[in-house]
Amino acid sequence: METMDQYADAWKGIQKGFEDGRLAHAYVIVGSPRGNALEFAEAILKLLYCEAPKKPCNECTNCHRVASHKHVDTLWIEPKSKSRQILADDIRGLIRRMTQTSFDGGWKSAVIMAADCMNPNSENALLKTLEEPPAKSLLLLLTDSPQSLLPTILSRCQKIVLSEEATHAKNSLWHASLMELLGELPPTGGLDASRLAGKLKVILDTVKAEISTAVEEELGANDEALDESKLKEILEARTNAQLKAVQSDVFRIMLDWHRDILMLVSKVNEKHLIFPASQSLLAEQATQHTPVSALQAIQGVEGMAIRLNRNIPIAQIFDEAFRKLVR
Repeated sequence: METMDQYADAWKGIQKGFEDGRLAHAYVIVGSPRGNALEFAEAILKLLYCEAPKKPCNECTNCHRVASHKHVDTLWIEPKSKSRQILADDIRGLIRRMTQTSFDGGWKSAVIMAADCMNPNSENALLKTLEEPPAKSLLLLLTDSPQSLLPTILSRCQKIVLSEEATHAKNSLWHASLMELLGELPPTGGLDASRLAGKLKVILDTVKAEISTAVEEELGANDEALDESKLKEILEARTNAQLKAVQSDVFRIMLDWHRDILMLVSKVNEKHLIFPASQSLLAEQATQHTPVSALQAIQGVEGMAIRLNRNIPIAQIFDEAFRKLVR
C-alpha cells in the first residue's frame, strides 16, 4: 500500500500498538480527508477487521467492506451537503452507536471526515466520549486543519501527521513579515510604535482575508442549495477559528523573540536561544534593555494576546502594546 510505505514510521507505530493491545482510543490524522488521511484511516480499520493471520491482507471480505465503507461495525460521518457542517445530532448518533455491542463481537469504530467541520455543539458533544471511551472502540478524526479543532479534543487524541502542506503554505503568508517586524524592534518613539502596530494589524488582516477566501471556496459559495445567511454564519465561524490559531502562533513567536532577548540580557548560555540564526540582531536589541525592561516587554506581549479576546478594537490594543515597548 503506497500510503503505508510513504508513512512507514507512523504505520509501524499503529501496527505495534495493535499487536500489543495498546491502540489509542482516538486518533487525529492530519492530511487530506479525501487523500492520504483517508487511505491511512482505511488501513487502520482493515487492521482491526481483517480475517487473515497477517493483517491487513487487503483481499478478505472484511478488508473489501472497509475499503467500500460498508463494514457493519464502522460508522462514517462527513459534513452535510447543504450546511457543510458536522452537526451535533450526527455526533450523538455516533456516540449511541459506539456504546452499543458490535455486530461481529469485536471492535466498534467511527471515522469523522473533515473533522474541522464540526460546529461548537458537535465538538462539545464529542468530548464526553473522548473522556470516557467505550471498550474496544476506535475513533478516527481526519482533517487538514487540526488548528481548527478544540484544544480539549486534540489533547484527548493521538496525533498522526501525514502532511502539513496547507499549514505551511498559510504560515508562509505571514511568518516572513512577522520576522521582519521583530527585526525593527524596539520602537524608538510613539510614531514608530504606531507604525509597527499598524504593520502587525496589516499582517493579521491579510491572513484573515486569505483564510476567508480559502474557506469560502471550500464551502462552495456558489452552491445555490446553501442558504446565504447560513453560509455567512459558517464562513465567519470557520474563518475566526483558523484566524485564532494563527494569532496564537504569532504571539507565541513574539514571546519567544522577547524571551531570547531576556536570556541575552541575563547572560544565559546562547545555545539555548530559540532563534539562533538571528543572534546578532537579538544581541543588538538586548543592548537597549535591562533585565527588568526585557521582562516587561514579555508581559506586554502576553497582555496584548489576552486583551485580544476582549471587546477592544484591535488597533488600540496593538498601539498601546507597542508604545510600552518603546526604548
